[in-house]
Amino acid sequence: MSNPCKKRRFVSHGGDVWGFSRKYGIPVDSVLDFSAPINFIGASPKAVKAIKSVADQVKFYPDPNPKELKREIAEYVGGIESENIIIGNGSIEPIYMIADFFAPDFESIIPVPSFSEYEKATLRVNGKPIFSKLKEDFSMDIENIKKATNEKTRIVFICNPHSPSGALYNRDTILELTEFCNKKNIFVCVDENYMEFTDLGPKTTVSGYVENYKNLFVVKSLSKFFGMPGVRFGYGIANKNFICELQDVRQPWSINLLAFYATSAALKDFVFISKTKTTIANEKARLVEMLNSINIFHVFPSVTNFLLVKIRNKNISSTTLRENLAKDGILIRDCSTFVGLDDSYFRVTIRSFDQNKLLVDKLTREIKKIS
Repeated sequence: MSNPCKKRRFVSHGGDVWGFSRKYGIPVDSVLDFSAPINFIGASPKAVKAIKSVADQVKFYPDPNPKELKREIAEYVGGIESENIIIGNGSIEPIYMIADFFAPDFESIIPVPSFSEYEKATLRVNGKPIFSKLKEDFSMDIENIKKATNEKTRIVFICNPHSPSGALYNRDTILELTEFCNKKNIFVCVDENYMEFTDLGPKTTVSGYVENYKNLFVVKSLSKFFGMPGVRFGYGIANKNFICELQDVRQPWSINLLAFYATSAALKDFVFISKTKTTIANEKARLVEMLNSINIFHVFPSVTNFLLVKIRNKNISSTTLRENLAKDGILIRDCSTFVGLDDSYFRVTIRSFDQNKLLVDKLTREIKKIS
């Protein structure tokens, strides 16, 4: 019997350890995952403790309006109030929420390469995604984006820091685009999922400008920096009037009770936050040096916990590297599935020194075998 889903265009994400385990017969706990840009340290110990301490409360429905948690998020973000926040099931829900709001007859502009869910959120409600190419160094081409807008454009999706490159766009660039779009009744959705990884975050985030710009929508989550993708908690930040309107398209009870407590604890775990920043920065510097020692690789500068690598040898593809490393239980992100990239790019997440060294050793071995 044929599978009708095979006819649909589906772009896999990094971090599918379950599918990887199933395909290669490797236990999930034995998979060394470099594909998902998740904090390798894991979740905040305080968040895990909080989940365990309230496990018996799953007999209750979650709070439909967790005011206390929203206040804690607002305090953590800074420069906003709890009324500026809408919560969601990971950052995916707010992203899909804004697409739902403008459905069905609209266009979204997506500077590519970028996160595939912006396209999928648009297509899901019969919108039309328009791709705008980033510059070769993955910097934003503001003029190209402006030229791509028309009377049907309702959303511009920006990922900052950018995935998959790790590049950081400055605040002035984002606000210039927001100002332009504001005059055309176009929303700018800024995905700041990786902002905590950079010390420049406080000087770069645009979350504190949502009351200045009625068309600005900022998306964040606890999946990446806080190492809790399985908990599924994210939030959107916008002006208060738009948040009220978004509530009409938000699904009820989309956030589980355990996620509330885990989020509250994680945001206050300052030891974990400091340790993550220091550890990732140190290990990233060492991994960059190791990868650069392989002369066919070009490593792009990154402010995040992942690195985009260009293979400068046409005889070697990212798909081949991914498949060969998989046999050793190592999962990297083949970037050929990103719109705007090809099979000369792959992405790896920063892990511990020993794990990073193992990765580089395996990559070196594979390159020698192929070339």
